[in-house]
Amino acid sequence: MPSVKEVWQELIKDFKKHSFSSPPREARLLLSSVLEVEPSRLYLFWDEEFPEEKSARLEAFLKERLQGVPLQYLAGKWDFFSLTFRLRRGVFIPRLDTEGWVEEAITYLRSLPGEQITICDMCCGSGVIGLTCAFWVDNLYLYGADISPQAVELSQENAHLLGLDKKSTFLLSDLFSAFPALQFDAILSNPPYIKNSDWDSLPPEIRLYEPREALLAGEEGLDIIERILKEGEPFLKEGGLFFLEHDPEEREAIQKLADTLSLEYLRSIPDLTGNERASVIRKRRSNNENTHR
Repeated sequence: MPSVKEVWQELIKDFKKHSFSSPPREARLLLSSVLEVEPSRLYLFWDEEFPEEKSARLEAFLKERLQGVPLQYLAGKWDFFSLTFRLRRGVFIPRLDTEGWVEEAITYLRSLPGEQITICDMCCGSGVIGLTCAFWVDNLYLYGADISPQAVELSQENAHLLGLDKKSTFLLSDLFSAFPALQFDAILSNPPYIKNSDWDSLPPEIRLYEPREALLAGEEGLDIIERILKEGEPFLKEGGLFFLEHDPEEREAIQKLADTLSLEYLRSIPDLTGNERASVIRKRRSNNENTHR
């Protein structure tokens, strides 16, 4: 049998033939998934023989990956904010760009006074945003919601795997329609925000395999964001914050939308490339004070 390093080198050749943008990275991630080891530790097994019993799985993974199936679905899990989450087809794949604004949200949540902080992760998908906050903020309780039964089930599964069952509740809901009378310290969301007209220009890896309903949001890409702000405002405490991910080109429209509601646009949060990837919006206090909590 070839060594792990030799298998890795052959995988690189396969990915190069199919014009993948980063063949060494693809090979490393695919191989580590098959061997069930951390990608950063793969080199420790370089000189070991590749296990024969793993050959069929590797072949199947490679075939699907070359067809464009996202690696996250093949692996069945993915890391977000140093935590490992299960993933499966039919549920949106979390992106690295989301980690930046989630980190700022965690910093904000940790600064809040009181014995209990309550947040909502709207359009929760696999639950990565809300569960990450629940994991890193001790006195936090999470309500997550999604219109997809598969997403709600996966979020509950991830909560159990992370030991957060008692710190979270997930609801099958069209936005806030199934929620009881609650008020949150913050509402966080990575909602659908792609324009319908942009669908055909998306990479096949996204268009063919990720759920359309988790991506598209009308002609301007703002249908769901507008609903979250309007329908979510009564569920947010005075002075509480929305953290909303969006297309960088949508920031100005979101600011104008906030201005028409009882909301105050505070700032945008850049992603790793410097694009305005998320917005922070505050519910005004009844006395119009603009001081932070």
